[in-house]
Amino acid sequence: MITLARPILTTASLLALAIGTSGARAAESCSAYPIGTAEKIESSDLASKLGAVPKPGKELHFAYVTKTLINEFWQDVAAGAKSEAAKYGIKVDVQAAKDESSLVEQLNLAQTMASQKPDALLLSPESDSNLAPVIKAAIAANIPTVIIDDSKTAGASTYIGTDQVKIGAQAATFLHDANPKGGKVAQIEGAAGSPNARLRIKGFKDQLATYPDLQLVASQPGNWDRLTALNATSNILRQNPDLIGIYANNDGMALGVFEAVKDANAVGKALVVGTDGIREAKKSVQAGEMSATVAEFPFEEGKLGVEVALRLLGCQPVPPWVVSPNAVLTKDNVAKFPSPTN
Repeated sequence: MITLARPILTTASLLALAIGTSGARAAESCSAYPIGTAEKIESSDLASKLGAVPKPGKELHFAYVTKTLINEFWQDVAAGAKSEAAKYGIKVDVQAAKDESSLVEQLNLAQTMASQKPDALLLSPESDSNLAPVIKAAIAANIPTVIIDDSKTAGASTYIGTDQVKIGAQAATFLHDANPKGGKVAQIEGAAGSPNARLRIKGFKDQLATYPDLQLVASQPGNWDRLTALNATSNILRQNPDLIGIYANNDGMALGVFEAVKDANAVGKALVVGTDGIREAKKSVQAGEMSATVAEFPFEEGKLGVEVALRLLGCQPVPPWVVSPNAVLTKDNVAKFPSPTN
């Protein structure tokens, strides 16, 4: 008896079957994955270069799968998405993994959300590959996939996020300008699998290399965790009590860094710079504790996610990268950047 071989279905092809071709764009003549000549566009230029945001002609359902809702940053992205969606009567389902290292859990959540055939998928992946099967299936169903911050994933319709190399460089420049006599500095790194961490590390180190008066004596992992960052900083300070500055790749870690600086009686000696601009970090900067945060604007990024999804649904040629704004917040200007009320 001859047994015919059965085709092997990958995770992506199984999900594509589940999604089917009944997504919102199945009958549209344009692609949710436009091929344009521009590599990127500043978010402030979207209206002038692409026109008005197309208004939906029917009720829409978006899904947003984020990294975690423990971190205030991702809470604000979700809040921004819901705020913008409400203007258009769009329902947004938000799901999140338990923490920023739960890659498989996030993939399972994203697959479940995608199988519900949303009109657009907003994603903040744990890594630059863990949600690849979901994006592959969404491409087959012509459902727009909008990546919001951190992990750019190949094949997605577009990515919304700041220039992370620039962010790391801005942190280095701040420490240089604040310490004209130079000295020793350290860095507390984000999770190894995070593209944002890799790019911020690169930007910080590359910019430091242009300042011969600053010496990087340690660059240790903090894994986006406040307590891990506190312990790593304590160890660095024991070995380098004359440290003049520490850059943490996000604000959660920076707050832990400041606790370690305070415990070591080094407040005012070792300046602490974070990244993100979360509420607690802004309060710390305003109180004269953390010296600065290189802020992104997560609430605005969430709003942009919905806007860009609508532009894609309206057949506008959105480039692969929508560059969202950032700013260095210090005690002198932090009051000019109030946090959103969610």
